[in-house]
Order: sequence, then C-alpha cells, then structure tokens
Amino acid sequence: MSQPAGNGDGAAALLRTEGLVAGYVPEVNILDGVDIVLHDAEIVTIVGPNGAGKSTLIKTVFGLLRAREGRVLLRGEDISQRKPHTISRSGLSYVPQLDNVFPSLTVQENLELGALARRGTKASERFERMYELFPRLAERRRQSAGTMSGGERQMVAMARALMPDPEVLLLDEPSAGLAPAFVEAIFEKVAEVNQAGVTILMVEQNARRALGFSTRGYVLDLGRNRFEGPGHELLDDPKVAELYLGGGSRIDEQ
Repeated sequence: MSQPAGNGDGAAALLRTEGLVAGYVPEVNILDGVDIVLHDAEIVTIVGPNGAGKSTLIKTVFGLLRAREGRVLLRGEDISQRKPHTISRSGLSYVPQLDNVFPSLTVQENLELGALARRGTKASERFERMYELFPRLAERRRQSAGTMSGGERQMVAMARALMPDPEVLLLDEPSAGLAPAFVEAIFEKVAEVNQAGVTILMVEQNARRALGFSTRGYVLDLGRNRFEGPGHELLDDPKVAELYLGGGSRIDEQ
C-alpha cells in the first residue's frame, strides 16, 4: 500500500537524499526537507503539481543547485557539495528538459561530447552501443541535431548522457512537448536503458504512464514528500488519485 513518504530504507541505497532543502533565491525554499531513495536497477519517478519542486530536486542532486540543508549520498558518499562535472565522473548523468542538445552539431558530434566525460572504455564501443539502442540515430548520425524532431532530439540527449556509461540517469520531463507517438517511443527507450543496467530517476509530467512502469514513485507537493510506494500502488491509491491523478489533476495539466 502506498503511504505518506518517510525516510525509506536507505541502508543499501545507490542514491538517496536526506532532508534536502534548496531554492533559487535567498530565504525562499523550493525543497523543504525531501527524502528519496534509489536502489540498483530501479526506475523511480517523481510526480507532483506545478511548483512542487520536482525539477529542483533533480538539479540539486546533480549539483546544478547547491543544497542549503541536507545531503545527497551516492553509495553512502556525500556528493552534495560537488560540482556537476565531478558528479558526472562519479557515475551520474543528467538530461535537462530544455536545451539538451547542441543544435549546430551532428548526432555523432553530440555523442562525442558525451564521451569526453569518461574515458575509461573505448569510445567506439560506446558509440556502437548507443546506435544499437537508438537505431534512428544511427541512420541520422551525420544530421545536425537542430534539424531533428523533438522526439529525435530527446533521443540524442539521452544517448549523449549515456555515453559516459553512468550508474544513474537523471531525466527531467523526458516526454514534455513531444508528439504522442514519440512519447511512447521515449518511454520504451527509458525501459530499455533500465533493462541494460542503468538506474533511472525521472521527473515526469505524464504521471499515469510513468508510474505504470516505475519500480517506485514519490509524490511531492510544496517541496515536501507527500506519498511514496510502488508505482502501481500509487496509481491505485484513492487518495493519490483524488489529489493528483484525477480528472483535471494538477499533474496532468503541466
């Protein structure tokens, strides 16, 4: 049964936050003590109304926004004061919602930039893995990313983020603004990436679809944990459905 969110079982967590407080302007907190836990090989989705702090959480985890209080722990090590490039080398990759490709560069060149973040494995092998995962990109590897559709650009952004071979992929609204056919394609790719061994932390506006294939989910509201549980249990919880998933819900209007 889904439940009001607590601290969770973080003992063997791959990634977790503890009492995370963060914001963009002084004395105004967008996050007000958020706790989440990710275990190896999970897909964890964060949902909630506009202004709940979902994207702020992802940015704070990746170091784009400095935590005012609390910690971000990666395999038990505090990374909350590190810079994004250092966090990336530790095994996290981030795909922002907007401006997530270099439009004047080709698909291949975008992926080459992603390869720079981690030089441990042969780049040629990583290129082949990405083109196997995203066959559409293989066909368009010499095409400028800026001339591609929104769904294709999202695939470029995901592939580039996977080039360093991360343990955790952070996705901020991967289906936002996409045509319906591409929404389903992106969700299928998220599942494939996870099946390949990458843990996923995702913020997503399409709450029902995302929770439907997530291992677990968290509902944020006003910068605080409201509910957590297995994705299918959150979908079936009458309270969650009434407040966040019902007709004209704030989530689905984002």
